[in-house]
Amino acid sequence: MIGVKEAVKIAHRLFQELYDTRKFEDVLLEEVEMAQDRSAWQVTIGFYRRVPSVNLVESIGSRKYVRTYKTFQIDAASGEMISMKQGTGAA
Repeated sequence: MIGVKEAVKIAHRLFQELYDTRKFEDVLLEEVEMAQDRSAWQVTIGFYRRVPSVNLVESIGSRKYVRTYKTFQIDAASGEMISMKQGTGAA
């Protein structure tokens, strides 16, 4: 069985492999939780991503960001990714 540190490392590695993380700011570990049946880790990584403006005047000098979260479900026995889900929040 993998421990919490290994689960976080796996989720972070997958995040970097799947996305161009240079486009994101403030990438942080947000939450870690083991399933009640101890079969999987839920690892949530949060980051800000810039949202382009459709209005030219609004886009000059302004930067709108959205906080986005990716939750990775990592198998506690094998360390394999079971799923990845997304959520967002306004910033």
